[in-house]
Amino acid sequence: MSSERMRRHPSRPSFTHLRRLTDDTGLLEHALGRIPRRREGYTTDDNARALWAVTEWLRPERSSSLEMEDKALLKELADIYLAFLLWTQKEDGWFHNNVAYDRTMEPEDISHDCQGRSIWSCAVAWIHLEGSRRETAFVLMQQSIGTLGSIRSHRGQAFAMAACAALLSAHGEGTISLPGSWEEELTNHLYRLEGVLIRAYRHFSADGWRWFEPAMTYGNGVLPWALLRAFRRTENPEALEVGLGSLSSLRSAMSSGTGGFRPIGNENWRTKDSVSHWDQQPLEMFKLALAFEEAAKAIELAQDEEVSRLISVASSSQPEPRGNAANGSITSDRTGSYSSRPSRHSEPGSHAAELRGARDRCLDWFYGDNDLKVSMVDPEEGACSDGLQKNGPNLNCGAEATISFLMTQALCCP
Repeated sequence: MSSERMRRHPSRPSFTHLRRLTDDTGLLEHALGRIPRRREGYTTDDNARALWAVTEWLRPERSSSLEMEDKALLKELADIYLAFLLWTQKEDGWFHNNVAYDRTMEPEDISHDCQGRSIWSCAVAWIHLEGSRRETAFVLMQQSIGTLGSIRSHRGQAFAMAACAALLSAHGEGTISLPGSWEEELTNHLYRLEGVLIRAYRHFSADGWRWFEPAMTYGNGVLPWALLRAFRRTENPEALEVGLGSLSSLRSAMSSGTGGFRPIGNENWRTKDSVSHWDQQPLEMFKLALAFEEAAKAIELAQDEEVSRLISVASSSQPEPRGNAANGSITSDRTGSYSSRPSRHSEPGSHAAELRGARDRCLDWFYGDNDLKVSMVDPEEGACSDGLQKNGPNLNCGAEATISFLMTQALCCP
């Protein structure tokens, strides 16, 4: 993060509001202002997100900047979120998502998004937490592995694919030890899911539309992020091409025209013919920042492996539509418009640096670099408004928004 941004943004995170939303059962989903709304209960989705967030902040490269009481709090919260996932995971390995405040499981259909997200969070916790927390995350992962072949939603598949890639990499580095036939099983799922998302992108990309689905809806950045994370394991040129190409398309769709970013509105989403501007969700900025950081890592790997030509392939191969964004770099100038210079003539290192600059601009959105020039957060408490509407921020500060802010802070942590 630049020194200018460090002056504008607090250097230390606050977990006060996250703690406020968490009781001895788990993380509550909604708030009225900053007061937890117990009536709406809990979701496994949010508790999995929270486990991921506290795990990221407990990683040594970030926790070294935290006070001892913050580290102790994060470990306490990790225990609560792990316990919630242990409770909501059924014998067949699937997670029940919606739980009432009285701890009864609410009627629901299986959530494939929730399954993939929970598997990812368990994988991250197994890799990065220590002691009994790591052992618990392994047990959750052990119970979940049999569901990898049954996840059907694209976002669930994206999270599952990223989990396979992360676990295989951690095993190769000696961080964890995969039991029995897991290495072969995870490898098979990784390549299968990579193919599923690539085919979806090829199927829907035509006539100037470059995306995995007929609309850009919610949590969009997770799709290019997952393919780019998979590339770091498979080194499949097509995964890099589609990952960078889809991120380029998403970046263009979310560019504000003034150098910053605008989340696709939650009211009517974005299609080839229309876009919704309001009810902007903090989740979209977090997922875009996540994808930018992963793209930078993928480009650095391509450089290290002397296959940086793949960056050019990602920008110029069919079925990408022809035009500035297609023929040039996935990176942009400071106004947000795409360069028409062929990416093969630019240095991969400069691409990675520009992508991390774009990542940091996602954090700027929370602090007021948005359509209404209003702050979405209270950095003293780590609270974040649920959405940006035409008349201003939604004053409710629920779980998803608060975690999105904390995770974007973590990604941009100097």
